[in-house]
Amino acid sequence: MKLPQFLRLRHWRGVRFSLLSAVCLCWAAFLAAAVPATPQTAFFRANTLYTQGQYAEAVEAYEAVLQSGLASGNVYFNLGNAYFKAGQVGRAILSYERARRFLPSDPDLAANLGFARSLTGAEVCRPLLWQGLVFPLAHRVTTDQLARLTSAAYSLLFVVFAVYRLWSRRPQWLRYAGWGVAAGLVVLTLSLAQQLWTSDWQRHAVVFKQGDTPVRFEPAASGTVHFSVTQGTRVQVLDVREDWWQVARCDGRRGWVEKDALEAL
Repeated sequence: MKLPQFLRLRHWRGVRFSLLSAVCLCWAAFLAAAVPATPQTAFFRANTLYTQGQYAEAVEAYEAVLQSGLASGNVYFNLGNAYFKAGQVGRAILSYERARRFLPSDPDLAANLGFARSLTGAEVCRPLLWQGLVFPLAHRVTTDQLARLTSAAYSLLFVVFAVYRLWSRRPQWLRYAGWGVAAGLVVLTLSLAQQLWTSDWQRHAVVFKQGDTPVRFEPAASGTVHFSVTQGTRVQVLDVREDWWQVARCDGRRGWVEKDALEAL
């Protein structure tokens, strides 16, 4: 099957991969033996391995960057591409899902993730219509950005209120401005609370095991199969018991899965 054209790499600072960057990566690989290793040079080396078609080696190099403690959306994005080219679609989806925490609105990431899911038939959790109306900014920006916007709205509302109280004329337009800022603050606060609850405070995992993974009523290999989840499915982790995780699907159905079949986000 022909792969989509959007499976391209990212640079350390987010610059798209190009012919010039390929030359730079070759120089980085040439100088790697003489220059002490850094996360940046390791990232460039991983990109070089990817362009050379050494996808398994590229995966190891990207993982080494992550293990150094420097995680980013671009590293997870490229790692997902490397896993995809290596034929590990489930782990590619896992990497793309992790990249979404840093790049929630990236179109290339959304395209890659959607294409990978289409190959496995993984279930997609979509927000309900009322959730999109009540929490319009949830999962569209990062949690840190949403928190900063909320804080800025609080500060702006305080400034507008202070000016309105101190200005003897108290113009009508300033009152309208205050109501507008207050309405925006409500939207930001609700969106931030929704994002914290559904993404940051809940534990999620992705099934990377190929084929259909059975979800059982009890945490035992002899337990009755309740339903199955396919490779790349994202689930919520409810409980952990030795080698078993209790998970829930988007529709609320829950059961127990062997922990070797999935990995936490």
